Amino acid sequence: MGSFKRLWQVIAFTYLCAFEHVSSLVGEPLAKAVALLLFYPYRELLNLPQPVRVRVAFERLGGAFVKVGQLLSTRVDILPPEFIKELEKLQDRVPPQPLEELLSAYPELKGVFRRIDPEPIGSGSVAQVHRAVLKNGKEVAVKIIRPQAEKLIKQDVAILRRSVSFLTLFVPFFKEFRLPQIVSEIERMLLSELDLSAEAAYMELFRKFSAEEPSLFVPGVIWELSGRRILVTEFVKGKKLTEFTGAGLTGKEREELARRFVNIVHRTIFELGVFHGDLHPGNVFLLDDGRIALVDFGIVGRLSPDTLNQFFLFSVGVMNRDPDLIVAALRRIGALPDKVNERLLKREILVFLDKYYNKPLSQIDAEKLFYEELATARRFKIVLPEELVVLMKTIAHTESIARLIYPDFRLPPLLKPYLMKVAPCFAVSMVKREGMNLLFSYGELVRELPSLLKEVEKEPEQTTFSIFWGFALLGFSLVLVFTPKLVAVYLPALFLSYKMAKRAVPVTRK
Repeated sequence: MGSFKRLWQVIAFTYLCAFEHVSSLVGEPLAKAVALLLFYPYRELLNLPQPVRVRVAFERLGGAFVKVGQLLSTRVDILPPEFIKELEKLQDRVPPQPLEELLSAYPELKGVFRRIDPEPIGSGSVAQVHRAVLKNGKEVAVKIIRPQAEKLIKQDVAILRRSVSFLTLFVPFFKEFRLPQIVSEIERMLLSELDLSAEAAYMELFRKFSAEEPSLFVPGVIWELSGRRILVTEFVKGKKLTEFTGAGLTGKEREELARRFVNIVHRTIFELGVFHGDLHPGNVFLLDDGRIALVDFGIVGRLSPDTLNQFFLFSVGVMNRDPDLIVAALRRIGALPDKVNERLLKREILVFLDKYYNKPLSQIDAEKLFYEELATARRFKIVLPEELVVLMKTIAHTESIARLIYPDFRLPPLLKPYLMKVAPCFAVSMVKREGMNLLFSYGELVRELPSLLKEVEKEPEQTTFSIFWGFALLGFSLVLVFTPKLVAVYLPALFLSYKMAKRAVPVTRK
């Protein structure tokens, strides 16, 4: 299909999906006439509700647009819940590419395996996964990037970028919610899925973490057979969570299994700073020995220390009904628009939290709270960083997944104590980071010392104490960063040093 025809398709579906907005601008008769005149082959879409129309459009476009739709389903900060629910139905399942074609594109695979099953166990627009047996008899899963995937993704994303840039000129919604930047984030995430070596590295990181978390199993990577376009891992023999019935387990055992699953997710987020970004029941396996296995690390969220700290403060603010803490965290991560009314925002947050605060934690539905919380954010045009949105949705969906194991499971009674448990670690981490920043800031004092000493002769008292406090802060930063336990010793010593310096410096009278 030529790029011009593809562009026309994208414009047609975009117009039809935005039909209500166009009608409000030019009137429904004219908008409908344009739709029938220019986009007649797709006219039946107008008979569908708008959220369904958007989902069908992504399905009909296929290719990278299915992935784009799936990624947009994580953008609960800009799309209403009814659109999110529809986009979550998108299935990235396309007819598999024949195994012979894959082997022709990747000749290095020939002779490596005793057997590769011709029917894939998973087939998407970017890659497909086959079960195989190595020559030594070990069962493995082989993930292979489709040969034309990168070309098609880049072509579709370029068309999407041009379409969004054009529509931003006319549709206020596109500009208000910074859709061009979101398209750039989506492009980055799509292209990252093409590099299986990155996925392998994250799997290894999670696997090392599993040594500290006995309930977690992550399949090992066969490094000598893996690369940017091929990933060979241990084959997971277990039961998908989608197939879980709970047969043979008591209610208490099911509850404990659900709690262990949620604890794994919390620990990877708050202790590892990395989380599985595509955590749905099909990617969670229950093993015979009771461990929980995670697979498909194509989408992994990685939070910077600053973002993780602010998200922690945001979560504590929600759990403790503190709008000041919530807004401060949003401001520090750059999510607030320039002209937001913070006073009004805090009042709205407080009203929202009051609906839940007086309920027992066991009666709070975390996923419902999450979607209502993001509805408030949309009203104030708050746009969160992509990784933070995926993280928040992951936490909310954790409760839904846990309910497949234990139907009466509720997240808040488990989350709040956990946040309080890790709070001291986060406090120390934040203080040490601030101390490091302070250390580098006052490190400049050393370079300026010669010129400062010359100033002592002119104003001995003022300049001496400026130098004293500068070095005092520098020393405090060093202690804070490298040996925080000595703070209790450093502060009294600093006080005594100040008293001695004050006596030693003559007072200049004017």
